[in-house]
Amino acid sequence: MTHGQKDSISTGRLVLRPFASSDRDAVLDLYSDARTMLYWSKEPIASLEEADSLIQKEIEWPSKEQCFNWAIALPDSNLLIGKICLFQISERNRRAEIGYLLNRRHWGKGYMSEAMAFVLEYAFEVLGLHRIEADTDPQNQPSLALLEKFGFVREGLFPDRWYVHGKWHDSVMLGLLEGSWREARGGQPIT
Repeated sequence: MTHGQKDSISTGRLVLRPFASSDRDAVLDLYSDARTMLYWSKEPIASLEEADSLIQKEIEWPSKEQCFNWAIALPDSNLLIGKICLFQISERNRRAEIGYLLNRRHWGKGYMSEAMAFVLEYAFEVLGLHRIEADTDPQNQPSLALLEKFGFVREGLFPDRWYVHGKWHDSVMLGLLEGSWREARGGQPIT
């Protein structure tokens, strides 16, 4: 897997691009919102300094670990509204994990479906992966619905997997095989 992450990709209504230092206000807005962060595996941030640190980690992550990490932005303003990534990539096993987060002011608009459709196609068609995995809180019904829309299947429950917001949280583990993705697509894009 020697494919580089492109600088900027248009998906139609969105741009998937690398994080930039100019994203600091949008990153603070995204990662400090309690409702947006309710099912995330980390506590919300509270300052621009934390946003700067997080952006630096997001920028450096692909060079430190084999992953593909995109900021999700609106094309007209270039405003960051979320993120989506492929990480824990195993070349030998042709497998990766997918993660995503969207600012709650943009929920219900189909943006994450659009980003997910692109990233899954990139994973299977460009990277040649065989399997994509995801974990989400079993109470996060919108995330489960999104994953299942694309053909992900619930494969197990990991009790008390994450300690965040002062309590233990379970994870539902889901998987999507390339063949199932192709079958679900029926040759047509899923959006």
